Amino acid sequence: MRTFTRVVLCFVLLTISRAVAQETFAPLITENCVAFIHVDFRKVDVDTVRASLQKAGEDFMKGLAFDDRSFKATARELTVELEKLDVLVRPHYEKITKELGINELAIIADMELITQNIPFVVAVPWKDKTDEHFETFIKTLAGLTDSVPPSDFGDTNFARVDNFLLLVPQHPELRKNVTDWTKSITPASANAPILEALKSVSDAEVKFAVAVPEQVRTMIKTAPLPGDVPLEVRNFLMYAAQKIQWASASLTLSYLLGGEPSKNANVLMTVKMAKPADARMIYGMLESLIDLGINAARFGAEMQMRDADFQIPPLAFQFAKGFLRTLLPDVEDDLLIFRVKGDMVGLMRGHTAISVAGTGVALLLPAVQAAREAARRMQCTNNIKQIVLAIHNHHDVHNVLPPLYTVDANGKPLHSWRVQLLPYLGYQVIYEAIRRDEPWDSEHNRQFHNMRIPAYTCPSNPNQGCTYVGIVGEGFKPGTRTFAAITDGMSNTLAIIEVKEGFCWMDPTADITLDELVKGINAGGRAGSFHPGGCNIGMFDGSVRFISDTIDKAVLRALGTIAGGEAFSL
Repeated sequence: MRTFTRVVLCFVLLTISRAVAQETFAPLITENCVAFIHVDFRKVDVDTVRASLQKAGEDFMKGLAFDDRSFKATARELTVELEKLDVLVRPHYEKITKELGINELAIIADMELITQNIPFVVAVPWKDKTDEHFETFIKTLAGLTDSVPPSDFGDTNFARVDNFLLLVPQHPELRKNVTDWTKSITPASANAPILEALKSVSDAEVKFAVAVPEQVRTMIKTAPLPGDVPLEVRNFLMYAAQKIQWASASLTLSYLLGGEPSKNANVLMTVKMAKPADARMIYGMLESLIDLGINAARFGAEMQMRDADFQIPPLAFQFAKGFLRTLLPDVEDDLLIFRVKGDMVGLMRGHTAISVAGTGVALLLPAVQAAREAARRMQCTNNIKQIVLAIHNHHDVHNVLPPLYTVDANGKPLHSWRVQLLPYLGYQVIYEAIRRDEPWDSEHNRQFHNMRIPAYTCPSNPNQGCTYVGIVGEGFKPGTRTFAAITDGMSNTLAIIEVKEGFCWMDPTADITLDELVKGINAGGRAGSFHPGGCNIGMFDGSVRFISDTIDKAVLRALGTIAGGEAFSL
């Protein structure tokens, strides 16, 4: 989907007009929305945009004191390149806006989607559109790249729901998750942080809004930072993540390309803190970080060049510090307002909005941290799904569930059920190489102990080894047992659960008892995980659920039995 991303960026740079309010996409904006970008393509004059780009480029060259010959030659090349871009983009743009009537789009990141490994969706209004419209839209997008076949924009990555067409920039199988999300949406309340952020840039051409829902704050609190992050940076990130309510930024392209300034055109970004004291605290932290960075750079340079003939003069570092301080925000009550200062407007007109984009990315850091854990949790979910699917395949082949462990002639445990599942996880060669008539820790079999089986390890767990177990005496009972024995119902019976302490995946004694399970999740027993707030469990029907640390112990016991007859609900 990188091709589609290029198309979206092309739209942004060539077709941005004055944005209207985001009411069109209100049904898709929830309380869990962490980022929203809105672009409106109405009232666009392509000729004006092209002329502005030409003028901005020429003004930039003049500012760099190009001599007349170089200026004319470079200006001619710029004109040629803009003409090529015009020929490529204009007919497709006019087809999309005039023939299809698509005048705006939104890029939405929502925590409910992020936890399903979907970082964002691109939403296009699609009311009263037909299959013929969709086919035209796909072919037009492909035409914008001048090289990519329409099949690359095929139906598999689009979900058509209600009045929207949604691009799913991940595996096509996740399209159903997006469709289910739209059916369960509860639109955000009028005072939701994401909507407050959007209101602050209501007259901008392109609006960027970021919010930090409580769900994200909870994840950030427990998300580990690399050990080499300086304490000052660590404190800043953690404090900012907990105190920022929302942030917004606007891209007023016409002003940056040489047009007349609009209201608040010099405002790059606004950050809303919980209270005025938090805004002042963040400002002080930013000042300290500038000092820290410059002092570290100066010390590093002096150490690196101490034996060199040339030394960087202290004035260079003082100049750098002064420049960085021009980027500090103004503090107005509980707001931090980042503004274009001095002649930075001229510089930005030459480079368009690179600095705005960089600032916007920095704003998303808390959400990115949360998204990384969400991706790891999604991978953990997929691991458990693979394991339970392997259990089903084993049952289909042998008409029994895999035993908790195999035994020798004397009844001594030999190998875990995890070894028995290797052929159904794609590890037939390893399975055959293991001497299954010898104990798991025999001299020959020890060579496999450190072999990594990705499906057996949660990516959020920093410990080495396997992190998934079954319940001793229940589903994985030594001997033979079929699905028919699970009379509590396979959708109500736990097959796999996470543990925090890693162990060798071959160990036949590593699973936990029902009594150990009932001690609780992350509550002193082995059951638990490094996912904030709980752990994943796999049911015998193949579904995976996330259970909370606070789950009732009676419910845990009911989940852990296969024929207890308990009545409960998650």
